[in-house]
Amino acid sequence: MEIILVVLQPKQNIGNHDYRSKFYNVLLLDHKTTTGDKSKPTKYLPTFPLTNMGEEPRDEVLGNLYRLTGGEHGGIKGERALLIPWNSRDFRASLSRFYLFCVPVNSRDKLNKAFVEKSPNSPGFFSLDTMVETLNNGMTNYPPPTQTFISQLESWLKEKHSRPGTLDILFQNRADYRIKFSINNPAFLPSRHEVSPEANGIISDDAPDDIRLTANEALAKELAIEKSDIVVINPIFGSAMPYKTNVNNFVKNMYWPSTPPDYDRRRSSDTSSIEGVGIGTFLSSMDDQYQLHKYASEGNCDLMLELINRGFPINDTDIKYLTPLHYAAARGHKDAVEVLLRAGANPNSRTDNKATALHLATMYGNVHVAEILLRHPDINMDFQDRHGKTALNYCEETQYWAQKRIGELIRAASKSNTQEIEVSLTDKVVKKLKLVNGTNTTVKQLNLQLFREYNMSDEVFSEIFTIWICSKSLELQLRQDHCPIIELQVWNRNVKMLTDANPGSEVPEFRWRRNAKIGLKEEKGVKHPQAVHILFHEAYNNYIQALYPCKDQDVLTFASILIYKEQKGEFDSASAKSHVTNKNLQKLVPGPMLKVKSSNWASRILHHYKDFCPHLADTPEVRHGTQEQRDQALMRQFLDYCRHLTVYGSAFFRGMLLSSQGKGGQNQSACHIGVNDVGIHIINSQTGVMLHSFKYSEIKWKHEDGNSLEIIVVRLETNVDKNLSREVKLRTKQAGLIHNLMEKLKQMHAFKDRSVNLVYSRMSTVT
Repeated sequence: MEIILVVLQPKQNIGNHDYRSKFYNVLLLDHKTTTGDKSKPTKYLPTFPLTNMGEEPRDEVLGNLYRLTGGEHGGIKGERALLIPWNSRDFRASLSRFYLFCVPVNSRDKLNKAFVEKSPNSPGFFSLDTMVETLNNGMTNYPPPTQTFISQLESWLKEKHSRPGTLDILFQNRADYRIKFSINNPAFLPSRHEVSPEANGIISDDAPDDIRLTANEALAKELAIEKSDIVVINPIFGSAMPYKTNVNNFVKNMYWPSTPPDYDRRRSSDTSSIEGVGIGTFLSSMDDQYQLHKYASEGNCDLMLELINRGFPINDTDIKYLTPLHYAAARGHKDAVEVLLRAGANPNSRTDNKATALHLATMYGNVHVAEILLRHPDINMDFQDRHGKTALNYCEETQYWAQKRIGELIRAASKSNTQEIEVSLTDKVVKKLKLVNGTNTTVKQLNLQLFREYNMSDEVFSEIFTIWICSKSLELQLRQDHCPIIELQVWNRNVKMLTDANPGSEVPEFRWRRNAKIGLKEEKGVKHPQAVHILFHEAYNNYIQALYPCKDQDVLTFASILIYKEQKGEFDSASAKSHVTNKNLQKLVPGPMLKVKSSNWASRILHHYKDFCPHLADTPEVRHGTQEQRDQALMRQFLDYCRHLTVYGSAFFRGMLLSSQGKGGQNQSACHIGVNDVGIHIINSQTGVMLHSFKYSEIKWKHEDGNSLEIIVVRLETNVDKNLSREVKLRTKQAGLIHNLMEKLKQMHAFKDRSVNLVYSRMSTVT
């Protein structure tokens, strides 16, 4: 990854002005031309590689700036490096490997003339308005990245000028330079301001005013406190002592927006005053240092979400070991409880009294909150507080209606939690999941259980994986709000409506697999081991069932990777022979292709294995990794090759392809219909050959009431006449499902057109 660096220097006080390019200088490097060279001068923004991708880049950026501008010979020491966001979709793809950083410097920062004269790059500050002018008239040659990012810099500066106070903070000294007192007690001098022994501890009048006045005042106050050897005063939060430091002014940092502290509401951190105080009293004395707790207590979901999105710890506890969820549950804010649980709040966190959020909701009779908590898949209703009582015990000891109702909910949840549902993963492993809400348990609730079991972030992976209900002739992806048990009850009806199969022979099961609505871009970033495992097995199953039409050369590559994976990443051509027996070939080559007797798959696979796998063995993860890392690397390699196939990631449907026959007749061919973010792909069910494959940009389609889907080809790259139309007709009871999915995917991925080559050499196309 490359860093493009903008060193920005203001010419004047620009805090209260609208943006003008003439307000700024920018550091440029100069490509020196030889004597007699009449070409235009070339100037460019500094560029250097980012060597440590895993760390905060500020120090590396500032270090490079220091060396670039002279280092020990007067180099500029910047104070902050700010990432300027930009959208790579607006620029050429080649620019997506760049980060753009801005380093604001002081107008007093100057370059060392002697260093500049000797430097091969001749760094210098140039007026931004002059740069913009020469960029437009072509008098100076700017490389493409510099041209692009100068425009981006202007947009960024205009936005900063529109926000009051931002520029003052942008160009002020960094915070650690402004701090004069940190850990030091102001009554005692910091080490950099020592006092002579004869001064007897009193600070000299020659000391700086801020040191002398502050320290002498604090010392005098301390001496007034009888029998005190050491006094520690927190000047921010104050104390009960006479000495008090007031805040005269504070500046809100625009780059880290937060609610500034209310300095008029300072409180002591002494906890003795709240010992034994009930939850209601303590809630009313909420301390500002626990902002998320405070907003949870108020039920302010908007401010809660703002803090959560900024990274506030969701399960942080206060001095009574209460989490924000405890506050929301006690106050009865059911919406706040839902927000916190969705963000990952632990429903079983316990206070210093061992009480859970369910205990508090029960004590305060918050029925709706208790109902939400009891739906959570990880809720533990059997926890006892310090009195040895569960939430249900409290319900049974009172006559109040609210507690009685909560007791009914707890008993019903306890009963429903004993019910389970089986969900198959793509590797045939079966997971038993709790029906946390009985028949009304949703796909989302089941997904959460799987995410937690595999330590996956539901924020990330809820878009990648979901639950399907499948039988031999029909596969349907369920929505997040669908209730699988209810879908199971109506499956026979769905089979009858959407297939020609006998409903009695269609045994449904639930499967956890890839979400058909995501594109390749969203999936490529997946690195989680279990996620890769699931994606690999789904891709392998589709490949071996001939749902991924490909050429012989692709089969040889897939088979070689699969053999190498079986060998645990240990290259051994002798043992590879045992993997290409007639029985094992069924696990390496798609069935229809295996039936071609002239292919001689065994010898061809072994030959390709010997040529191809040594390259895999040279990769770092295979050569030096653990067995698990090797296995992961080979699964990712298999997926990378699958992703080059146009049909990858499709949801598959069954139907008939209609073709014309003489005298008005029609032929029908059984086919699989794949739909993904690229387009629609029609595969012969018997031969596994790709019959048609169209991108959304090439076709229009229509589905009227009935079982037909008509595809009208408006552009074919292989035709001389680009406007030549052709119709492809499909007959299937699943036409409505196909039509709706195509509409959604075309809309969702309109601006994410996959850059996978629709290479027709990778598929057998029947024209």
